[in-house]
Amino acid sequence: MSTAHANAEMKSWDEHTWDGKRYDEVTGPKQTVGGMTTAYTGDLDATGDLRFVMSYSDDDSCVTTGYEVVTGTLNGREGSFVLHHTGDFHDGVASSTFTVTSATGDLAGLTGTGRITWPQGEPGRFELDHDLR
Repeated sequence: MSTAHANAEMKSWDEHTWDGKRYDEVTGPKQTVGGMTTAYTGDLDATGDLRFVMSYSDDDSCVTTGYEVVTGTLNGREGSFVLHHTGDFHDGVASSTFTVTSATGDLAGLTGTGRITWPQGEPGRFELDHDLR
């Protein structure tokens, strides 16, 4: 088992309530859907395309689940893989745990789990504990 580390930089964010309003135009409890594009640098040099569903208990906290397609290079091997995320946002920090669900290219056979921690206004910190057959 190896651990890959990378920084994460948000490149785009799109989040709306079920009825199409921007997430920040609706206060209080709500459910939203959206997407985010991320640039990863480090042991993982890649772009991530995440689609998610969020459930807010109030304006400052939520739980989320989603799938991210990551395309690029992991420790020098090129391909793509899919991560299933489960996470939350509390006290200004987004955090998620994830599992690799599939992989292609030189990354075919990749398995693993990991975590990302993302303090608001700062780069995210990505870690993936993985095996590659």
